[in-house]
Formats: sequence, structure tokens, C-alpha cells
Amino acid sequence: FKNRFSIYTAFVLFIFALSLYIRTVLPYDAVFRGGIVGFAADDAVLHMRLVENLIDNFPHKIWFEAFTLYPNGQVFHFGPLWTYMIAITSLILGAGSPSLELTRTIGAYFPGIFGALVVFPVYFIGKAAFDRRVGLLSAFLIAVMPGQFLSRSVIGFTDHHVGEVFFSTLFLMFFIMAIRSVKGNDISLADVLNKNWNKLKLPGLISIFAGIAFGLFLLQWSSGVFFGGIVAIFIILQYIVDHMHGRSVEGLCFVSIITFLAAFPLVLIFFDPRNSFTTYQYSYLHILITAGSAIFFLLLGILSIKMHEKKMPDFYYPVSIASIYVIGLVISKLFIPQIYSSFQSFFSIFKSQTGGALTIAEASPPTQWMISGSFPGIFELVSTYNLALLAMIVIAALLIIRKWEPEKALFLIWSGTMFLLTTGQNRWFYYYAVNVAILVSFLGISLLDISGIKHTLQKFWNQVSTPEDLKNFILSDLKAHQIITVILVILILFIPNFAIASRTTQGGPIGYGYYEWYESLNWMRYNTPETGLDFDTVYDRPPADETFQYPDTAYGVMSWWDYGHVITYFGHRIPNANPFQAGIGGGPDHAPGASSYFTAQSEEDGNRILQELGINDKPGAKYIVSNAYMAYAILDVMATWNNAGLREGGQLNYGNPPTELDSYLMYIESVQGLNYQQLVNNEVITITALPSRSYYNSMEARLHILDTNGLSHYRLVHESAPAPDTKGGYPEPYYKYRYNTLYGGNLPLEFTGYVKIFEYVNGATITGTAPEGATVTISNNIKTNDVVTDMFNSKGRVFTYTQTTTAVNGTYSLIVPYSTLGPIPGETNFDTRPTGPYSITTGNVTKTVDVAEQHVLNGGTITVNLMG
Repeated sequence: FKNRFSIYTAFVLFIFALSLYIRTVLPYDAVFRGGIVGFAADDAVLHMRLVENLIDNFPHKIWFEAFTLYPNGQVFHFGPLWTYMIAITSLILGAGSPSLELTRTIGAYFPGIFGALVVFPVYFIGKAAFDRRVGLLSAFLIAVMPGQFLSRSVIGFTDHHVGEVFFSTLFLMFFIMAIRSVKGNDISLADVLNKNWNKLKLPGLISIFAGIAFGLFLLQWSSGVFFGGIVAIFIILQYIVDHMHGRSVEGLCFVSIITFLAAFPLVLIFFDPRNSFTTYQYSYLHILITAGSAIFFLLLGILSIKMHEKKMPDFYYPVSIASIYVIGLVISKLFIPQIYSSFQSFFSIFKSQTGGALTIAEASPPTQWMISGSFPGIFELVSTYNLALLAMIVIAALLIIRKWEPEKALFLIWSGTMFLLTTGQNRWFYYYAVNVAILVSFLGISLLDISGIKHTLQKFWNQVSTPEDLKNFILSDLKAHQIITVILVILILFIPNFAIASRTTQGGPIGYGYYEWYESLNWMRYNTPETGLDFDTVYDRPPADETFQYPDTAYGVMSWWDYGHVITYFGHRIPNANPFQAGIGGGPDHAPGASSYFTAQSEEDGNRILQELGINDKPGAKYIVSNAYMAYAILDVMATWNNAGLREGGQLNYGNPPTELDSYLMYIESVQGLNYQQLVNNEVITITALPSRSYYNSMEARLHILDTNGLSHYRLVHESAPAPDTKGGYPEPYYKYRYNTLYGGNLPLEFTGYVKIFEYVNGATITGTAPEGATVTISNNIKTNDVVTDMFNSKGRVFTYTQTTTAVNGTYSLIVPYSTLGPIPGETNFDTRPTGPYSITTGNVTKTVDVAEQHVLNGGTITVNLMG
């Protein structure tokens, strides 16, 4: 018990095992289900697409993706490290030819393993910046802290986020160690020239490790250049502090140069001059932030040395640095605007989003609910979020009043920057969790030290070796207030975090309707025409002034941008929009895209948008895929992107009841429905949000809610099983009831397919004679498909398709989208179809007609006379 090293080592390993258990064992059943490996929607499935393609084409990976953003394709900004690590691990464990199941299993485990590994750099940062006890407590807290870091580091969440946290924390760990290694070491640049390796070996080696970690972080996330900016701010500040106090900056200069130079070769491997100075791909900016920074630190170090040699006033140094900064800024703006724009983009990460981007969950400013979910406390005042702010104030005061310590200053600058980032976008919580864990651990250990428990523990280590010694220690040395302090620390730091973490991870990262999407898109993959592109090929990036040349057989799939990557991965088809917020359209000009299409108020407008998106004399999309979440939960979000929505600053814009807004909800004073409170004339009234006519007139509602009834060019070809227990799925009967009661509908109040696939077709024209001015109605009963798999046993339903027109000049004409004679080879193998021929009625005359698939696809004409 007296060997502290062995105890601390054992504790850290136990914490790692606990962290691994929370991230891999608890969510296991949610991720590995029904023979399917479940991944978090959006980016995680795209990473697996990249991994599987890399294994087929090793060592070449996708940098330009033709299977997204039809008809343009897209250059990917994902760093390559995550992809290569999963692929290489799969190749090794699969003896060079891993099965798909093995690859997906390895991919699923990667975030859980890396999330658990984070405890090690967190421990060493806490130890290096403060002491071993802070490190140990920090490691425990990061292991059990709930919220965004935990949710992004469980199995199945195979996104690059947890890798970002691991490598950025590893970078800071080694750099803090590096600056500690030159304390009192009297390293000078002359030692480098004289090859004094005994002095330089340890700090040089640690600095190389720091640089490698920084380089790996940049290869994990190309936009991580801002992290180099955080460290650069500290280096410049520490230069100034040391210079003003007459100390040499040469030791810090040495480790800074080595660190940034060590990162340079790693980013150079993937540097592409076509990327200019962008942060999103490996560009000149990455060269500048690594090799360029090393040169800059060298020049500032030489400047300090020369000023000291010439005994120039100390304040000349910070003034000179400020002058260099201003001059550099002016020169870059005038002569190298790309650098100036990149510099501006560094500060843009602190800004909140606006407009449609504000509806992106992770990009919105944090609410109190979000804060409490990620940084809980037994009550709000003592949440870990608030305690972290208090800790930063305490550390800053200690640095200013008591003693300036470089490692604590770096940690404070890092923590303060991450906190500022979280105020604009809550996505930064998963980074900030590391800082919070260390900050509140520092506060907790400081509180224990104030209680005198450190001295008491020293007595324990020195005096207790037998059970009798332990009894005497408890009775004579352990004080009541120390026990109370320990209990308070446990209540404030341990219990809220661990309780929430163990409860929330069991559901895993699988999103709403994941398995319904999987079933539907697998159906699409095997029952719709091939695109003419090879899914397993790596396609070259087209020249800057050209677009990718798609074959005539290629086509797009229109869906909301959230679902673009699952359409690529599961369906092997090409979405028009994707989670990079690409292909959304809308905005002030209502540009063609997903937002303008789904909120279009007529079939004609929807068709026009698809035509504007098209190439090769074809519409931009052949299929439209919708889910209940789009139909019943986020139509106002789509409207916001299209500048026709309800949201301003993230809040609903209620208007003055009882009015119908120019958008998708109307508001009446009521006690039923979806209620909101509003202060009107100093009186609180209840406002009910009801779907307006505009809501049901939208293309999204016409397709998903009304099942294409009355449409001429869209047919339902497949639907998944219902999912009434999911967000978006459960309100379906409510919206149908409101349609029936408000607008005279006759929709069955039932749950239908959660995911629905529609085909955009020319439609068959049915025409003929009819009495002048007569109403002509065509109808058919449509039977949807059964869904029978290992996970679903859903029987199809029957709905009625109808369309009505008026005879003009003794003739009528209707365009219908459904074929009654079944699919044909090489086209959509639809399993939702009419139960028989169409019925055409006018007055008391009814005739029936069959429609062949060729007529639907080619726009053929069938004549059915209703008179004479």
C-alpha cells in the first residue's frame, strides 16, 4: 500500500477498463442487432463507406466522391487518418482480405476504444499541470462524464470526433511535458549548433512526440489548424513574459520549433496545391501553420536574444511583435488575400450560426438543457460547467498573484478558448469535456487540500500498516469535516456524472428509424436501375473549372440532407443533398435543392425544381425518399432553409392569433394540440400550433402524408415498416386527424411506413371523350409491400389513389403514375402496386383501363372514351 506508483497505475488502468466497459459493453445490444452492425447516422456511415472503399483500393482512398451531391459530386474534407486506421486494422486482423462483417465490427469498436484511451492523456495533463491526484480524478471524470463526448465515443459512433479529442489532448499532453522539460535546463540555441545532445535529447524527443501528435490531429481533422493557433498564442505570450522578466526564451523556442516542424511532414504527405489556403482540405495553410510557425518562432526567439544583447528596453519586444502582427495582416490583406481570409476564418469558429444553419442541432448555441445534459450537477449552481468557470478564475488569479507557471498558463488558454467556442456552437462540448474534467478535478482536490486531507493522507501512508494502525488512524486522525468534504466532492462530481452516463449509453448511438432506413435503402439497392458508376472505384477529382461527367444512366435521389450519406452507403445511390449541408438550396433566391423542393407548394413547382437540378436532359432526381421525421417534425426546418420558415434566432415566430401565417403553421387560441405560451397585452394565453394548408400543400406532405394522391408524376414504390415509437413517427395520426377535421380529408388514422420511396415518372396520359364540363375521376386501390425480415414482420396496407379533371371541348386528359401490369426488367422492381385496373368515372358511366409500365415511363397515351 505504500508504493504510490503502483496504486496510481492500478487506478488509471481500472478507470480505463471502466471507461471501456461503459463505451463498449453497455451499448452492445443496441449496436449489434438482427445481424446488422448499427452505426450513427450521418457521418459515421460515410466513414465506413470510405473504409470499405479503401480496403478494396488500398492504399488509395476517396478524396472526390461521385456517389453524392448529384449532379456534381463533391471533394471530401474528412481527414484520412481515421479511415486508414480502421482499414489497416481490418486488413491486419483479416489477413489481408477482411470480410465485410469483420470490417464493420472493427469500425464499430473504434470510437469506444479511442474514447477509453482518452483517460491516459487526461491523466498526464492533470498530473503535469497540477499533480498526480488531479490527474487521477480527471481521468475518472472523463471516463464517466455524460453528454456529447460520451455519446460520440461509444461503439457505433464511428465518426472522427473522438479521434479529434484523443489526438488534440495527446498533443497538449506532450507539449506541456516539453515545456516542463526545459524548465531550469538552460537550453540555448548554441546547444543546437554545438550538438549538445545530453541537454537536448529529452526535450527534443518529447517535442517530436508532441509534433507527431499535432500532425496526427490534423490528419484526423483538417480544420484542426485552429489548435495550432491556440498553442501559438501561448508561445507568443510566454515569449513576452519571459523576455519582460529577463529570462531566456531559447528553451521554449527550441521545443516550439521542433514540435511544429515534426508535424510538417505528416501534413505534407496529403498536401494538394489545388486546395489553395482552405482549412477544409490540406492546403498551403497547413504548411504555413506547421513549417511557417516554426520559422516564426525561431525569428521571435532570435529577436529576443538580440534585444537582450543590445540591452534594449523590455517593452520594445511586445511592441515589435504587435507591429509584426499588424504589418503581416495588412500585407496579407493587400497582396495575399487567401491568407487573410484563412485568418478571418479562424475567428469565425467563435460565431453563432444564422439562418438555416441555426437549425443544425450541433451548430446551435447551447441551451441550459444541453449544458445540464453534458455537464450535470446535483443542482444547476454546482454543475460541472459552472464549477469549471470558477476553476478558470481561480487558476488565472493564482498565475497573476502567486506564481506564473507556463504549463498552467497553456492549460488555461486552451480551456478558455474551448469555453468561448462552446458559447457559439454546442458541438464544441465534446472537446470542452476534457477541460471541464481537469478543471473541476483541480477544484475538487483544492477543496480537499483546504480541509487538510492531504496531510491526513500522508499520515495514512506513513503510519498505517496493520488493521490496528487503521483503527487508530480513523479514531484520532480523520476529522469529521474532512469526511463531509469527501462526501460533498463525491456528490457533486461523481454521482451525477456516473448515474447519467451508465443510463444513457445503453441505447447506443443508433438514430431514429435507423433499421427502417437500412431495410428500405437495401431494397432500393437491389430493386432500382444501376447508376452506371462503379461503387467500389476511386474517381479522380475533376479540374477546378469542370464538373464530374456522369454517364447518361446516372440519376439522383432526392431526400433531406440529413440522409444523404445513408443513401450512399446503404442504397449505393447518389443523393442530391448530404450532411455537409450541400444540395440544400433555398436561401433568399429559393435556389433549387432539397429545401425548396420539399416545401414547394404544387407538383408543378416540385417538377420544375427537379428539372433545374438535372443534366443530360433528365431531371435531377429519379427517386424521392422521405421519412416520418421529415413529414411530421422538421418541415419548418426545411422552410427555414428556404427562407420561408418559422424560425428566427432558433425560436418560433408565433404571430398574432388567430391568424394563418404565410408558412406552414397557423395559430389559434386553444387548449388542445401543440401548445405554446405567449404574452399578449400582459396576459398569458395558450397558443396551439396547427398545420396550415401550406403545410399539406408542400411536396413533402403530398408525398408522405397523402401518399401521392392526386399527383401525376410520383408513385410510391416501397415503404418500410411503421415506427410509431420514434420521434417523428408517433405524431402521424395527429396530423392526419387535423387534415381530416380542418380541410375535409378522409385519411385513415393509422401508422404507415416510416421510410417511403417514391419514383418520379413521366406518367401515362389517359384521354378520351366526355360530356362538356363533366367531372372525370380516375381511381385505383394501391397495395403496399409487406416487410418481412429478421427484425420486421409488417403487412402491407391498401390506400386509394384518385385524380379528378373537368372535360373541356368534349375531351378529358389525365396523367397517372402507377402501372397496373407490373414492373419490367431493367427498371424499378416496385412491390407497391395497384390491385387491379384503373376505374374512370363520369356521371353514371364507369370504365376500366390497364396501364403498362412502358406507358408510365415513356409518357405514352391511352384512349378511353366515356361517351358515344
